[in-house]
Amino acid sequence: MSFTEGDVLEIPSGLFGYADETRFLLLEVPSAKPIVFLQSIKTPNLCFISLPAQVVDTEYALSLNRSDLKLLGYSKAAPPKLGKDVLCLALLTIRSKETTTANLLAPIVIDIRAHRGAQVQVTSGYSAQHPFLLPESQFAC
Repeated sequence: MSFTEGDVLEIPSGLFGYADETRFLLLEVPSAKPIVFLQSIKTPNLCFISLPAQVVDTEYALSLNRSDLKLLGYSKAAPPKLGKDVLCLALLTIRSKETTTANLLAPIVIDIRAHRGAQVQVTSGYSAQHPFLLPESQFAC
């Protein structure tokens, strides 16, 4: 797969359970929109399937603690605006013959301008296994 350094999403702390995976490509396939694939650069066979959190829950409100705000370059006084300053992706868990779930508790928050992000644990009462049904046939990494 060819890409430029400007295409790379940096997640310095890695993802939960994947601390060494810090560089990804955000891939969108027109026929699978609004799905976003997070393709690891380091590990070619590692690809996460995600959706914008507001697609999963139209009322989704991003609520970050002080350390995550600082990590992303924001503050409580000037928090990021979802959709304007940051993109918030919920990782999906897809199991055969089971409900697909979205992790709204620990989304990946990406600073749109810096193309840098972090997986954070939001301070609101969301679930890591929010039920979300999509046909399995739409997914392919």
